[in-house]
Amino acid sequence: MNSISLRKQNGEIAEEIETNAIFVEMGYIAKTDFVKDIVKLNADKEIVVDKYCATSAEGIFAAGDVTDVPYKQAVISAGQGSTAALSAYNYIQKLRGKPASKTDWKSVNPVGAK
Repeated sequence: MNSISLRKQNGEIAEEIETNAIFVEMGYIAKTDFVKDIVKLNADKEIVVDKYCATSAEGIFAAGDVTDVPYKQAVISAGQGSTAALSAYNYIQKLRGKPASKTDWKSVNPVGAK
């Protein structure tokens, strides 16, 4: 890559920029109006969550680009989705009086460990 051409909507080249790299970020608008009266939103209309993806409303969890976490990336949203799913599962288990899932690297004993 040596350059990028910026074009007008009619296809005419508006500007040529010399570069050896490019980073493309997709624009978005968080579509959270349907929960605005249920959970806390920040000034950017993102759902405010804690480290467990819990919202300000008990039993409601959120993940992905609609939340207030930085860096809107697919891989971050996927990880956050896993966190929200486990948190929701643990919430339901607690309501049922059953133990929560505790599976993580801290609770696994390596083979041969005592």
